[in-house]
Amino acid sequence: LLVDKAAEICGWDDFEILRSLHGEDVANLTYKHPFCDRQGQLYQGDHFVENTTGTGFVHIAPGHGLEDYGVGLANGLPIYSPVDDSGALAHTDDLPVGQQMPASMVGAQILPKKGRSEANEVVIEALKAANALAHQENYDHSYPHCWRSKTPVIFRAMDQWFIGIDHEGFREKALQAIDDVTWAPDWGKNRIVGAVSARPDWCISRQRSWGVPIPVFYCEEGEAVLDPVVIRNTADWIEEAGSNVWFDQSTEALWARVCPEGWAGPTPTRKGEDTLDVWIDSGSSSRSVLAARDILCRDGAEGIERWQADMYLEGSDQHRGWFQSSLLLSLAANEAPPYKTVLTHGFMVDADREKISKSKQGEGGYQKPQTADAYVGDYGADVVRLWVASQDFRNDIVVSADRIKTVGEAYRGIRNALRYQLSNLYDFDPKTDAVPFEEMGPLDRWILARYSELESEVLTAYEAAEFHLVYQSVTRFVSVELSAVYHDLVKDRLYCDAPGSERRRSTQSAIHLLVGRFARLLSPILVFTTDEAWEFLPKAAEDACIHLETLEDQAFSLEEAEEADWKTLFAWREPALSSLEGARRDKIIGKALEAVVIMRVETAELPEAQRLAGQLAEILNVSSVLVTDEPEVALSGGAVVFGIDERVQTVHASVAGARKCERCWRWELDVGTLEDHPDLCGRCAQAVASL
Repeated sequence: LLVDKAAEICGWDDFEILRSLHGEDVANLTYKHPFCDRQGQLYQGDHFVENTTGTGFVHIAPGHGLEDYGVGLANGLPIYSPVDDSGALAHTDDLPVGQQMPASMVGAQILPKKGRSEANEVVIEALKAANALAHQENYDHSYPHCWRSKTPVIFRAMDQWFIGIDHEGFREKALQAIDDVTWAPDWGKNRIVGAVSARPDWCISRQRSWGVPIPVFYCEEGEAVLDPVVIRNTADWIEEAGSNVWFDQSTEALWARVCPEGWAGPTPTRKGEDTLDVWIDSGSSSRSVLAARDILCRDGAEGIERWQADMYLEGSDQHRGWFQSSLLLSLAANEAPPYKTVLTHGFMVDADREKISKSKQGEGGYQKPQTADAYVGDYGADVVRLWVASQDFRNDIVVSADRIKTVGEAYRGIRNALRYQLSNLYDFDPKTDAVPFEEMGPLDRWILARYSELESEVLTAYEAAEFHLVYQSVTRFVSVELSAVYHDLVKDRLYCDAPGSERRRSTQSAIHLLVGRFARLLSPILVFTTDEAWEFLPKAAEDACIHLETLEDQAFSLEEAEEADWKTLFAWREPALSSLEGARRDKIIGKALEAVVIMRVETAELPEAQRLAGQLAEILNVSSVLVTDEPEVALSGGAVVFGIDERVQTVHASVAGARKCERCWRWELDVGTLEDHPDLCGRCAQAVASL
């Protein structure tokens, strides 16, 4: 089938076919190696050899390829691997030396340097010398490469150490343990179940010049000396002197140090050179980090409960890595997983949703360097923390300056809210000025009830590691309930009421509770900001650090009737605000305090509306609210502007005889009636007199 193609490549213009064979005949042929003193045989390899190029015949090396290894194993061939640890051709114990390569080839390097491979050259020369080279062409061979160093590696068979995953039902124990762990998000469970179910035995040895040594010795016959006491003695010595002692010391010196007392076994003649798979290192971190440090352990607990981690978290690639190696090693040593919960997050990607790479940095892709330190330098650590918390970690996270700037605006809103609250506690002493929740004013009780709802949402989100929900709830509360309503409305009483007035102390008490509990609630995310706020908070006792605080179980709730009142008030507030805005747009009023809001209701609703008129005036921040069941109300000096629902009307603040107070800017009837303070209302006059 390939004769014509092969003849064309080799330049054979005239050739003769001496004999044709069927496939079953080929299996009976033998051949003589062109430069080694041995015979070989042909074997079927059509499950991995194609008949579209070349000759349809390939050489195999059972020690240097997976398919080759399979053919060799099926046909009883030696796993011949004539390459040493330095990547050079070498003799082995798999064949008699007389049947192996000539001694002149030993030591030739396989991997190319500066485009030349010594091994290729010596083999080609030997073929030429034997007149056995039909044709020569150069190819760039695609070597497997190390994923970390990006350097070529040689695929070769080695004696290795394994952990038997199916030994005594170990795989089933692992799958059962997975059921006992909480996986966030829940699809993480399916990933690790799939990884554990399909994994082969665990090859734990590596042929590297660095790492933790496998403490095994070998006797002269090649038998491994692997004894638990030897391993423990070696571990104790390495804990004291470091793992380099295994490589620095001779076999005799090592054995003299770790040999068990009364040893009756064989005397080793060489030490093992293999190192442990690094997943053994990371997978055993629960033992070396958690169990080894009392500060990380639970007081009074025993066994694995004393140090079992509440949560492991890593990227979505670790179900085959750290999550799995940690699980398997802890099961083997402790018969339980090292963690109670496992959280899996996505990866950081750039604005094009591509993996962030060094090659794109500084070349128009994005700012260089694309590191956490660079963003912390530009925006501050807490802004970066808040940005991370704002992302749904279950998906890949897009990193861009624009996104962080947006979160930076939200951060400033939170910080300004804390600053506003703290700045109004300058004359507040919680030991003497605090007002109990039950005795606070309606608006103060309302904001604490709303905060309690936020606190419950956030703590639930924290428990579920749903940090993006924390961000959403907090920013919504700050921008709506705090900034747009409460902070805006209490300015009047904080700035204009007498310092020790009941209403002002009520609001200060609410603010004191808010800022203290809010700072504690945000402390896992805004570490520096909340620590700074805590330093300025007036406290009944000097608490050292906010990060040593816990949230007390103290929920604030309103009675059903009070909640109904607030629902009614906010239903009235929306059309009233719209009417105020219309009056401001039509130049009828300037600021809201210049307005009187007239609300028309049905006669049956009149008592209830009159009862709530004072609170409505407060949440509208107007001078007063008049409630009537009359179709129209005429007040001197202003035109009536009907609201959205034609019940709320806004007029210029022109109640007969009312004047503007120069201190609080409210329009009150008593302005001008006080001899000592003719430009102030009665409230402001009392406040000034108390200073």
